[in-house]
Amino acid sequence: MAKRQPGSSNVFNISKPMAYRCQILHYHRRLSRLYLAVYQGQRNEPAFYLLFTDVAYLDAPMSWLGADFDIARQSDCIALMRAAGLVGDAIDRFPDAYASITDHARLYLARTPHRPARIIAGSAAILASIPDDLG
Repeated sequence: MAKRQPGSSNVFNISKPMAYRCQILHYHRRLSRLYLAVYQGQRNEPAFYLLFTDVAYLDAPMSWLGADFDIARQSDCIALMRAAGLVGDAIDRFPDAYASITDHARLYLARTPHRPARIIAGSAAILASIPDDLG
């Protein structure tokens, strides 16, 4: 089970997360689900998969080195949501106006050798396999 609290590090408890590489495998837009294939070293078969649900935002290359995900502070998540136009300035005057979104959204940051991959999602999980129609 992945950690869910803002400020959490190594969300998936992966040993030596920088020894892995992530690749976007599939985004199911009707369900807002993002599947990542995670490879260990130079292996061609995924070691496991990551599933992000209720995805609202993605800023990442198609693949990157590292599977070390943190959850940013809620204030950082809301700031990115504002910058991306997911919530409006009304949040300053009425903090609960977007509570249905902001209470459940998490900003997942994947540490990479360059800049972090950023995903705003409701939750994340590690999977041993994926549905057959995605492979």
